[in-house]
This record gives sequence, C-alpha cells and structure tokens, in this order.
Amino acid sequence: MRELAKSLTRFSWAMSLFGARELLHLVRRPIRGDGHPASAGLASVARAGERQLDGIFERTYAAGDRVQKSVVDLVFGVVSLEALDPSRMAVLSANVLRESTSAVRSLLPGGAAAAAASCGEPCGWGPMPPAR
Repeated sequence: MRELAKSLTRFSWAMSLFGARELLHLVRRPIRGDGHPASAGLASVARAGERQLDGIFERTYAAGDRVQKSVVDLVFGVVSLEALDPSRMAVLSANVLRESTSAVRSLLPGGAAAAAASCGEPCGWGPMPPAR
C-alpha cells in the first residue's frame, strides 16, 4: 500500500511539473505551425498513457480521441476562413457526427467488432429462408 501511495504522489507531482513546463513552452515561444515543442511533449505523454490502456479503457480512449480530433477540426474551421465555405463546414460537422456515433457504437457490447468490420455488401440479417 505504501508503494502505491508513493507512485500516486510521484505521478501527480510529475504531471504538475510537466504541465507547468509545457505551459511555459507555449508562453515563451509563439505558435508557428505544427512544429511547436509543446506538441511533441504532449503527444509523447499521451502515447505513453495510451500504451497502458487495454480493454474498455483502450476502446474508450480511442473513441474519445477520434471525437476530440473532429471537434478541434470543426472549431478551427469556424475561427478560420473555412467558415465562409458552407460545404467545408458541412463536411467538418458531418465528421464530428460520424465520429461521435462511431465512438458510441464501438463502446457498446460487440460494437468494437461491428465497427471494425466493414461490409462490401449490404450488411444485416443475411439471406432469409423462403416463407412457407
């Protein structure tokens, strides 16, 4: 129990300092594209955390990650000139809706297999026997 308590406090302390460092990176260096130092550090920590997940937590993380990415794209589309193009905004909105429903479906029992399987033919009950 003592080691668990030490691990929890060590984790909390490390995350606090990591967050402070990344915030300092954001304040010190203006954002100029995708090569910001904070991006690499945050992505690295996210990947490390993701590797620790399995089962329902792994599926929940993946589902939430897809939804969050779509929402970020939509938000940036709204604040940029993409908002002036109605077809682009419709595509971004449709992506958020598609990823949200896919995320929920993947969390339902049997949903992960159903979400991963893509039929080239109509999916459903399959062939029905002739009526008698």
